[in-house]
Amino acid sequence: MSEQEINQFPRRTLVIELEKRNLSTSGDTHILKKRLKQNVDCSTKEVIQQSYEFLAIIDFEATCMENPPPPQHYVQEIIEFPIVLIDVTQRRIIDTFHSYCRPIIHPILSDYCKKLTRITQEQVNSAPVFAEVFANAEKWLNGRELLPFQKRKYLFVTDSPSDFNKYLRMQCNITNIVYPMWAHRWVNIKTTFSKFYSTRSGRIRNMLEQLGLRLEGHLHSGLDDAINIARIVIELIKDGCLLTPNEFYHSSIENHREREWLPTMEAQSSRM
Repeated sequence: MSEQEINQFPRRTLVIELEKRNLSTSGDTHILKKRLKQNVDCSTKEVIQQSYEFLAIIDFEATCMENPPPPQHYVQEIIEFPIVLIDVTQRRIIDTFHSYCRPIIHPILSDYCKKLTRITQEQVNSAPVFAEVFANAEKWLNGRELLPFQKRKYLFVTDSPSDFNKYLRMQCNITNIVYPMWAHRWVNIKTTFSKFYSTRSGRIRNMLEQLGLRLEGHLHSGLDDAINIARIVIELIKDGCLLTPNEFYHSSIENHREREWLPTMEAQSSRM
């Protein structure tokens, strides 16, 4: 069958054709069409081989305010650091890393932040500072041979540019940590989702709904968000999407932005 024929299929026909091939029938109609087209293509062409053995999903949560001052007067600190690891061949989550982080510049969470993230003041008070969490995360990655120059090929996944280009970049400077090599390139899953399915990606809940999946846990919980992103990634892999980096770290941007907010940040630290 041709792509043109598939485009004319009503939903019921799409479901029948997908069931014949033991493929998922969950998702919006445009998702089902893409899934069937991909399967028909794969039956006549070489099967897509992913370039990476593992995918590591990160979704940071950071300090925030409902009505924050200008960025140069308010530094956001990472308060939740999750990593969810997917085995690409097995198409499933195989491991997780998770820790809360104790903020230093703004140690008291705003009511807005606590309500949004469901992170309590007690959880961050008893948590290690970011430098310790970062070291533990790298130890965890190293134990799974996922750091650069080791055996396994892996790639990080986020649902926006901000996790690495904003929050991790800023936190490394606050903590005087060298920005890690492993965060120099990654997949923005929203961009990949939109291009692959020829649709607007929207937020996590919207992508799940388009795939016919329910949200697990709570939005703005770093670990729950990372797990839900992983579920989206697994569906993309099943549907034949080749995952490649589409976001990159640029140090020149960092140097320009640092000059804007570092003096204010240092002044805030000196008053503690």
